[in-house]
Amino acid sequence: MISLFLTTYFKGFQMFRMLSPCYVRRPFQMFLPFVVLAFGVSLLATVGCGPKLPGGKVKIAGTVMLDGSPLVCEGPGESFVNLSAENGGKGGAARFDRATGTFEMVVEPGDYIATVRATDGFEVEDEKRGTVTPAKSLIPEKYNSPDNSDVKVTVSSSGGDVSIQLSSE
Repeated sequence: MISLFLTTYFKGFQMFRMLSPCYVRRPFQMFLPFVVLAFGVSLLATVGCGPKLPGGKVKIAGTVMLDGSPLVCEGPGESFVNLSAENGGKGGAARFDRATGTFEMVVEPGDYIATVRATDGFEVEDEKRGTVTPAKSLIPEKYNSPDNSDVKVTVSSSGGDVSIQLSSE
């Protein structure tokens, strides 16, 4: 009796073992298209139509011009554009490309005072002597401070291109 039970049990076990991979794989194969579809829909939902800019800000692209030509700086050094809001609001800052004078920035629409810093090399600090050798400015010093700069920039509500006109005089 026990031998009949064991023979039947093991034959049934062997048959179940032969069939079990089908049972294990089949549900996964049935749900795989739904998993792929759900992943695709969630990917599209998170990507959307592109990044939204925060708080009513717009993207601007600009060029720093010196005497009517793009400000081109050779070699290493500082190259910054800063827009300070005239109404006391937030402004923006960016590095400009030393080879082309171009920059990109995200700011709120409005009127700004532009300051530019462009140097040939960097400030050098000698700790042993306690001296600082400033970098040579490539533009007049008045453009380094919002209190002295006379360059005004208006950013429209649609963003777009701006030009920062500097004069070497």
